[in-house]
Amino acid sequence: MVGDRLPPIIASSAPPESVRIGSRWLDTWIPPPGHTPKNLSSQTVQHMSRVLKSYPKIMLKDEPLPPIIHPCQLVVTQLPLANCRTLLRMWEAKAPGSESMVRETVRREMSKLFEEHQTYDPPTLLSAAQAYLLYSIHLFFSLDSESVALIDTTTMINLQELASAVSLTGLYSDPPRPSWEAWILAEATRRTLYAMYMFDNVFNFSQQTASYIATELGRLPVPSSRALWAAATRDEWVKEYGRYLTEWPSDIPRLEDLWPHQIERVAKERRERLDQWVESVDEFASMTHGR
Repeated sequence: MVGDRLPPIIASSAPPESVRIGSRWLDTWIPPPGHTPKNLSSQTVQHMSRVLKSYPKIMLKDEPLPPIIHPCQLVVTQLPLANCRTLLRMWEAKAPGSESMVRETVRREMSKLFEEHQTYDPPTLLSAAQAYLLYSIHLFFSLDSESVALIDTTTMINLQELASAVSLTGLYSDPPRPSWEAWILAEATRRTLYAMYMFDNVFNFSQQTASYIATELGRLPVPSSRALWAAATRDEWVKEYGRYLTEWPSDIPRLEDLWPHQIERVAKERRERLDQWVESVDEFASMTHGR
């Protein structure tokens, strides 16, 4: 168990979606009225698991990065992510007999991130949430039972509280033409939230508990195109963003448009445009389709 307390439910002055993001752990005991349980097949969970557990492995390399972390986040060193890379590499290269020491170091770092997260500025908070998620994924898919045991209900509750705190920093960038920096922060925040929810689905499946359609995320934009996310310079991004606005002049696709139970309500033209979106995205965005 990483952390030893249950977080309070977020104050009612927070936006409803942030409250819901931070209190989803209640669903196990009090199923939300009117919410639709997900019918996740073992094949779907296996696919999500394969993709998610690749993210900590990607962090072992200098590049590329997991698709929830934008390269520009690392232009100014973010200690949570820098420490995450160091500790994951330490884990990979650990000597026989040092397993418990490395595991305890990771556990302490996770506890520190959670305990200090309310003191972080938005970019640092995002990197802390990303690091906490990567540690959680790594431990959950470890081969030794002592590491797996660290990812329990309390750890998942902490992850949800971090997700809620990150959501309060802003899930949207100012339309119609945000700055590159603002867009990166909002897009990386949304991608991190989506990955957290996918990991939550995998964890719940392993515990034989239900996951529910994330209606609180339904109005959020779908992940950006591969070209927009991968733009390496400001000029390249401005060019790709202009193309994006041309393709989606007024009605940006939203997560709820991708949900299976919504598809029949989406007009034919809308479905065709969503098919066009699917053709332009990376593997991460494709994984959100129907999840």
